[in-house]
Amino acid sequence: AGGLPSEEEIARDLESNDAEIKKHALRAAIMAMLGGEALPRILMQVIRFCINSDDKQLKKLTMLYWEVVPKYQELTQEEILAMASGQSV
Repeated sequence: AGGLPSEEEIARDLESNDAEIKKHALRAAIMAMLGGEALPRILMQVIRFCINSDDKQLKKLTMLYWEVVPKYQELTQEEILAMASGQSV
């Protein structure tokens, strides 16, 4: 109780139209990943709902997210999509 939200909750909150809810969800995803959790569904949600935001703080959190996403595996379709959209991964 009182821990980080589940992957499903984070994914749902990233779809919100409210930038504050997105920022809270992205912070939770970053903290969970730093704690060793695998959140494979979140990458696509970040690409779809956070990359093109006008909110400066959300953009900074997105860049931080790219830093903590595991990069030791073969590129996924989502990472290829992110690179094609001009974002670094």
